[in-house]
Amino acid sequence: MLKAQSRVSGIDVGIMLLDNRLPRPRGDVGNARTFEFPIVYDVIADAHTTRVVEQSATGLLDNAMAAGRRLVALGVRAVSTCCGFLAIYQRELAAGLDVPVATSSLLQVPLVLQMLRPDQKVAILTVNGSTLTNDHLHAVGIEKDQLDRVVTIGLENTTHFYPMIVGKHDELDVGRACDEVLAAAKDAVAQHNSIGAFVFECTNLPPYAGAVREATGRPVWDATTLIRWLQAGASTVDEFGTRTSR
Repeated sequence: MLKAQSRVSGIDVGIMLLDNRLPRPRGDVGNARTFEFPIVYDVIADAHTTRVVEQSATGLLDNAMAAGRRLVALGVRAVSTCCGFLAIYQRELAAGLDVPVATSSLLQVPLVLQMLRPDQKVAILTVNGSTLTNDHLHAVGIEKDQLDRVVTIGLENTTHFYPMIVGKHDELDVGRACDEVLAAAKDAVAQHNSIGAFVFECTNLPPYAGAVREATGRPVWDATTLIRWLQAGASTVDEFGTRTSR
């Protein structure tokens, strides 16, 4: 017998979107076909890209909380977002929602640091290195004594990728964007040979993760690896049939 418990069933993860319109190829968190499991989305009202990325999402906590609560009311078992800069509200959203919340791929940085040699660093590849602050990093558990093992690589000076992200043009040349991301990653490794891994902040960057792994020889973690991990823990699927085989 089945009992009605929520408006939808079978969706473990809900994702809060910014209030924007972007080209989203497969691999982008905003493309539902990126994932092997169902996703439901909700929009954070007034969360325009520049306000979140360039102004630390100032004044948007209530709107983000409202979007998260709508997703929880639908029946999702975990919540994530489509922008790593929402890390700034990780603690508040985790405290205010009744399901696990993973605002940003940057949550993976402390774990990745634990997996590397002590003399190695994590490179955070971010859409805007000039506005990603220590407040963002601290909010996701990156401690002050770990900051010397973190290298921030920004894409704000790219001529195609960043202007597309902030809405200066509405078309994405995937090949051109990939070239810009690769150039930044390879330059980072050339300048900092101690880089042992990359964590991509931006949720629009996962389409280029494979190219960066191949070009640099370093592992890459991003928003899709975070969300897959989140879903694996939240899912009620009895994947090994243990419950039904007893």
